[in-house]
Amino acid sequence: MRLQFKGETPVWAQILTGLLLANIALQIATAYWIPRGAPIHPDPAHSYAIHYRGGPIYFVQPWLGTYSDYGLYAGIALVILFFLLLWLNRDKVERLR
Repeated sequence: MRLQFKGETPVWAQILTGLLLANIALQIATAYWIPRGAPIHPDPAHSYAIHYRGGPIYFVQPWLGTYSDYGLYAGIALVILFFLLLWLNRDKVERLR
């Protein structure tokens, strides 16, 4: 089953899709970078502790650590918002077979 908008794709769908894809890319980048580039000793600039299972504790800047911890929840919220708006605009969506 495929869904398609009648007419043009709404701007909100394009924006939410872009934000969701950017969030996924940034989550992957932080998960890749933190174990490879973050220091294992705190300093004034890197004060936020990130714990990885079976490894050392890494210290990153507070904004990056907060995003690393809560970015998954931001992605889930974006998906929920997307489906909520899709449901609210269901009269503008058609099903293709």
